[in-house]
Amino acid sequence: MNIHTYFKEKRKEKQARNAYLKRLSETGLRFPVFCKVRCVKSFDHQGAIAQSRIGDKLQIVHTPSDERPFSVAVYSIPLNRVLGYIEEELAEKLVYLFGRDFCRDGEVEMITGGAPYKYYGCNIRLTDEQEFLNDTEDFSNLHGAY
Repeated sequence: MNIHTYFKEKRKEKQARNAYLKRLSETGLRFPVFCKVRCVKSFDHQGAIAQSRIGDKLQIVHTPSDERPFSVAVYSIPLNRVLGYIEEELAEKLVYLFGRDFCRDGEVEMITGGAPYKYYGCNIRLTDEQEFLNDTEDFSNLHGAY
């Protein structure tokens, strides 16, 4: 690599970082983000949450469809299953910030509900990093996704 190519790449990296920081400021998000997993009442999602443990590694994955263009799934790495979805308002901000088909890391913070309550719930911590499944590009076959 010659010196001109090196500085050209550095300039592109800086421009991308500045664009990311601008979008981050516009969304008002601060990482890590703590939130509740939604759409957890299905039998499949309830089973996955019941098997989850605090500290389990998660992937937060944009899984758009025609009916749900901002759908963001919460995928459990140890269980290989979807636990539920991110609420729509936060999902829209994440898609705006990271772009279409993004994937970011997360972690189970707390499992809620269960006996004597009818349903389990899950609270998570979402980061702006992607390290757990960094080499994965296709999340179209997530078990339990819409």
